[in-house]
Amino acid sequence: MIHERDIADVAVRVLTSSGHDGAAYVLTGPESITHAEQVRIIGEAVGREVWWEDLPVEVARRQLTAAWGNAEFVDARLRAWGTFVESPERVNDTVERVLGKPARTFRSWAEEHADAFR
Repeated sequence: MIHERDIADVAVRVLTSSGHDGAAYVLTGPESITHAEQVRIIGEAVGREVWWEDLPVEVARRQLTAAWGNAEFVDARLRAWGTFVESPERVNDTVERVLGKPARTFRSWAEEHADAFR
């Protein structure tokens, strides 16, 4: 989970300053939050209650395979996403180390994109 502006800011810094030759950076946001927490924060940003609801795996598999056409890829994504429900993605401090300022929070992203959810 990372704000797209953090990705852009890191890219600009790496491309326009020295000391990054041959470096490979893994970028994340600053916080590890569950899907349910993400949904709650989006609800707060748009000013209404929203909630997390599980979709049966078979329904998701069928819909995603129809949309993406690659059953193996769908199965791999569903396995990965399944782990994030209770164990959110790990975070690191790479954005802060490269930019000298903390990465933007999920809440800031949700507030900036609230209109997309309305």
